Amino acid sequence: MRPRSVHTGTRSPGAGSRVLTAATPTNEEEDTMSTVTTPAAPRARAGGLVRTLAAIFCAFTVAAVGAALGAWVGWRGAPALPSDSAALSLIGPDTGLTAVGRNDAVFAYEHESGPLTWLIGDDDYNAGSILMTTTTATVQALTTGLAAQGWHTSEDPVVQGFAASKGEWSIRVYPAFADGSPTDRSAAEAVAVEFGRTQPGRVWPLVAVGYLLGLAAGWFVGWFAGRRVVGWVLLGALVLLLPGTVITTGDIIAAVALPADATPPALWGDYLFIGIRAFTTVGLLVMAVSLLLGLRGARAARSA
Repeated sequence: MRPRSVHTGTRSPGAGSRVLTAATPTNEEEDTMSTVTTPAAPRARAGGLVRTLAAIFCAFTVAAVGAALGAWVGWRGAPALPSDSAALSLIGPDTGLTAVGRNDAVFAYEHESGPLTWLIGDDDYNAGSILMTTTTATVQALTTGLAAQGWHTSEDPVVQGFAASKGEWSIRVYPAFADGSPTDRSAAEAVAVEFGRTQPGRVWPLVAVGYLLGLAAGWFVGWFAGRRVVGWVLLGALVLLLPGTVITTGDIIAAVALPADATPPALWGDYLFIGIRAFTTVGLLVMAVSLLLGLRGARAARSA
C-alpha cells in the first residue's frame, strides 16, 4: 500500500513567482549596479563645488565692477569748477598764488589721450582741478589762512601737506617743484594748491548699492554659466578682470583712511589704469560671451 502524499502547503514555483524572481536583482547584479553608479556621486559633488567656487569668484568680481559703476554714476552732475579768479577769491587774499594749469573735467586723463590710451589706458587718470603755485607763502601759512576763511582742514600725509573742504570745493596744499608737481619738503621750490571738488554725498550710497547688486548678479552669472565649456570661458573673463578687481576692492577698503577733506580717486579709474584697461575691456567682452553661451545652452536643454 503506497503511502499517501502529505500536503505541506508549499507551492511549487509558478509564473507569478518567476516574475518576482526575475524582477529581483541578484547579488551579482547589485554589485554591478553599485560599481556603475557609485562614481557618479563624487563627480556630482565635485561639479557642484566647482560651480559654487566659480559663483563666489564671479560674485566678488562683478561686485567690484558694480561699485565702480555706482561711483561713476554718483559723480555725474558734479559742479563745474569756478574761474581762476573766483577760486583765488575763495581761498583768501594775499596768498601770492598764481594759476598755472586747470583740468575742468570731473575725472579724466591729464594728458591728451589717443587711440593707444583708450586701448591700454594710462597712469594719469585724475580728478579735475585748478593748479596754483606760490613761492611767497608756506604750507602752514596757507592752511591757517584757509581755516580763517571757514575751510575745514586736516592733515594729508599722502602729499605731506593739508587738505581742506568747504561746501562743494576741496583743496590740497603741499610742497612742490616750481611746476606744481608734489615733492617732499626738503626739495620743495614752491607751495602748490589744487582746487577741486568735494565728493558728492550720493557717491558712497551708490557704491554700496552697486556692490550689492554686483554680488547678486555675479553669483547668478557664475552659477548659471559656471559649467563645462562655458565655465572655462567665464574663468578666463574673471582672470582678465582680476587686476582691476583687486585694486578696486583695495581702494574701497583704503577709502576709510583717506583725508575726509581731500578729493578721493575715482573708483572706476582703477579699471582705466595703464595695462589694466585692456584686460578690463577684453574681460567684460569674454564674460558677456560666457553668459550668452550659457543662455544658449539652457535654451537647447529645454527644447531637447
